[in-house]
Amino acid sequence: MNGTFIRLLMTAGLLTLVSAAAAQPTVRIGVLAYNGAERALQRWGPTAEYLQASIPGYRFEVVPLTHEAFRNRIRKDQLDFILTNPAHYVQLEVQFGATRIATFRNRFQDKVLTRFGSVLLVRDDSDIETLEDLRGHTLAAVNAEAFGGFLLARKLLMDAGLDPLNEMKPLWLGFPQDDIVQAVLEGRADAGTVRTGILERLIAQGRIDEHRIRVLNPQRHARFPLRVSTGLYPEWPLARLPRTDEELARSVAITLLQMPASSPPAEAAGGAGWTIPLDYSGVHEVLRQVGADPYRPIPMTWSDLWQGYRNGLIALFMAFVAVLMAALAVARINRKLKRSESELTRHRKDLEKLVQQRTEALIAANQALKEDIESRIQYEEALHGGCECLQNFHDLITRSDLDRDQRLQSLLDLMRQFFGAEQVLLTRVVAGQLTGCTQSPYSDAMPDSLQPELVRRCLHSQSVVEARLQSADGEARRYLACPVMMEGRPVCVLEFRSPAIGEDSPAERLSASNELSMRILQLMAQWLGHERVEQQRDRARAQAASRLKQLTRRERQVLERVVAGRSSKEIARDLGISIKTVELHRSNLLRKAGVHGSVELARIAVDAGLISENHEESVG
Repeated sequence: MNGTFIRLLMTAGLLTLVSAAAAQPTVRIGVLAYNGAERALQRWGPTAEYLQASIPGYRFEVVPLTHEAFRNRIRKDQLDFILTNPAHYVQLEVQFGATRIATFRNRFQDKVLTRFGSVLLVRDDSDIETLEDLRGHTLAAVNAEAFGGFLLARKLLMDAGLDPLNEMKPLWLGFPQDDIVQAVLEGRADAGTVRTGILERLIAQGRIDEHRIRVLNPQRHARFPLRVSTGLYPEWPLARLPRTDEELARSVAITLLQMPASSPPAEAAGGAGWTIPLDYSGVHEVLRQVGADPYRPIPMTWSDLWQGYRNGLIALFMAFVAVLMAALAVARINRKLKRSESELTRHRKDLEKLVQQRTEALIAANQALKEDIESRIQYEEALHGGCECLQNFHDLITRSDLDRDQRLQSLLDLMRQFFGAEQVLLTRVVAGQLTGCTQSPYSDAMPDSLQPELVRRCLHSQSVVEARLQSADGEARRYLACPVMMEGRPVCVLEFRSPAIGEDSPAERLSASNELSMRILQLMAQWLGHERVEQQRDRARAQAASRLKQLTRRERQVLERVVAGRSSKEIARDLGISIKTVELHRSNLLRKAGVHGSVELARIAVDAGLISENHEESVG
């Protein structure tokens, strides 16, 4: 009795559990089984159990699938989520509207990786050094559709100008990728490409010697410890399909993001949990560049063209008919136009002949006008330059803050600037001998003359001498010598030397044929002659004044009265001395001053500061 009752209770409980399980909806996660269904279940089954334990009311099931099985299941609405490699996800995203909700976090030792790449490898003793050296060699890879196992390497080689499908010998070895490394080591393939992490795993397991393998085109990426030849791309994504409930997808995403990195499901998957979905646009770009699905070129037949572009083709045909009819109409019009074209051509030629004659006349008139304008402009510019020079010359000689030597040096600087000369030298002529007076630019090393022979010719002819000099370095320069006349005889010579002909300087003013320049030069030379005479007189007065400064007290008293216009008798009465003594003092004063009259003696006394200006005026 009791045993029967217990069996009834167990049967009832079992039926309850079966009915409850049947009532829970099944959430199917399609997983790409690239290593077989058993390996896929071992790797991802704990993740499904983790989701089922964390999200009540649902039963999660892992469905290992091939590429084609994915498409069949999705078309029949038999999948809710997909877990596959990045390239396959991009294909399903474009074809079925899959949306990623999380990205897998891979693990290498204690490093967490969310991106991966591909490695191109050869044997260390191989003569292949660069990507270009791979042309014509055998390349071992997974298959033509594998993202990390071939497509990334293909993009790298295509960027280097080499397509492995056409210019190499592919050797498809499938999974596991360990066989690709062994094929390279055994010499069955010249090179191979595998996903990042394969080499490190084989080396850590002691299955290969790392010194026997060499990586082509090695790259270094921040915080990425693995050997890599290509760029980095996001790890496997988990994506939901359009039919999947949004709240369920949100719960799955949150649960996966909360999975601990060291949890059993994460370790079983060989990773460290999940992160937010990364950007897969780089994967799109790789597939687009290599022409893989979903960017594979599809040949179009005439039937496809008609079905896809029927309306456009009809419109194009009607447009062609319309264009053809318009062309016929235009042809008829052209025939009419050609009949009148010959007559118009004849009239046009006559008109062109008249226009050409008129144009030639206008061109000649314009050329003459242009030359006249250019001549006037040059004349005005020269006149303006001359006026400016004369104004500066006037300002210079009227300045009271400069002594004669400073004024003379400033004048030479002005002349050098106006005439565009490289050097200006003022040479004194004393008893037929040449002595350098001053030069511009100023220098302590002063020559007696720039060209002594030409200076003597200038003094002999008492006119401007112009010459062309050839220096030792082969450069030509203009030279001009101008005499400075005073009272009909030359007292000085101005010498000018221009910069090398061809330099950007107004050296054309330094020419005897330039009338304005020569007038200005003569004016300045005349002033220099006058200044030279005044300078000599100043020196004579200075010498006399220096002698007068040594006068005795009595001689100074006599000098003051002589300057005042007193007679010898008046001076004798004022000073209480004899007239003969006054005459003796007067004679000594004239002798010491080196003059012959009282007026000149008075001028020297005033210049020397011995007598005030009032004494000079009274004498006058």
